[in-house]
Amino acid sequence: MEIEYLDEITEIGDAFIKRFVLPWESFKIKQKDWIEKMSMRNYPIDRQWYDQAYLWDRMDPSYPGASMQEALTFLREHPGTVFFMTEKGEGEFFQGTKTIDFIAKTDACQLADRIEFEWYESYRLAEQYRYIPDALPEDLYVFDSSMRWCVVFTHETTDWEAEKTDDWMKAAQSRYCIIDRK
Repeated sequence: MEIEYLDEITEIGDAFIKRFVLPWESFKIKQKDWIEKMSMRNYPIDRQWYDQAYLWDRMDPSYPGASMQEALTFLREHPGTVFFMTEKGEGEFFQGTKTIDFIAKTDACQLADRIEFEWYESYRLAEQYRYIPDALPEDLYVFDSSMRWCVVFTHETTDWEAEKTDDWMKAAQSRYCIIDRK
């Protein structure tokens, strides 16, 4: 898979955040019930939490959650070049070097294939206490140049029970993803 790193990471990253991530004031309104619920559990959701949260935690709750297979299918339905990035400020070992704040572009279908292979392979290797040395970051934000849509692959799974067992593949199949089709 050919990957081209982009130089305009600040401009593209800021545009992505403006388009897909709720500002704090909007987040407080749209997530009011959830914030109150978390507060009742002694887990305050305040500006400090917001500033440290993952981008996908701060996205509009109307963006539907999706299975990894749904997210991969969606990505494969958008052939051509796509952008992808990870969390801002996060350092990831990728392609042999520590990469911080990268935005890159590549072929959508090849990226989908690589995401799928690496996610399942990482779970298989975890059983042997091994890892993929040049794997993509687990939190990936994929979008087109027009930013009409995005698909998010998170490091989380939706089947917490599977994570507590030795059935790693069941956990791998429940990767939590988000799709904004707008």
